Amino acid sequence: MREDIADLAAESVAGTVGEAYHDRGDFLHRLAVTAHRPGFALLVAETTVLVGCAFGLPVGSDSSCGRQGGGTLQEIIQRLTSCARFVVLTQVVARPHAQHRDIAHRLQQRLLTDLHCSLAVTLLHPADRGTRAAFSSWGWQNMGEVVGLPGPVAPCVLTFSAEGQPSARR
Repeated sequence: MREDIADLAAESVAGTVGEAYHDRGDFLHRLAVTAHRPGFALLVAETTVLVGCAFGLPVGSDSSCGRQGGGTLQEIIQRLTSCARFVVLTQVVARPHAQHRDIAHRLQQRLLTDLHCSLAVTLLHPADRGTRAAFSSWGWQNMGEVVGLPGPVAPCVLTFSAEGQPSARR
């Protein structure tokens, strides 16, 4: 199923501006690394073919994201949202078709429910406007770029609240 999920991820961005930021090998690596972490959850939606998937893992007061520069991801998200427990959504994809437009949103909500969290967090490349627009259409809020995490660029942190309430402190 790993290859089917990678095919779906590649198809979902083919021909879009975000395509440059979605390498198949990088996707498979993220899936493999995330799958080995405690609490990993993968949800798929199928008809006669795979139409969507979402995967991630819970982070809470009893888990560790590892120390990174300006603190752990958990500490950074706690400062931004005042939420100690959340799900890091590593990936969500859905086949780009009008019949499947709600699949990604429903998968996100189900993942939060299954992992008993009300807040999801994802990190995106700041230049990936297509993916940010998709996440925004699903109700995600852009919290801005976060400096201090590993990687060549400061990623954008997006949050999604299962209760539909703003997830950031104002």
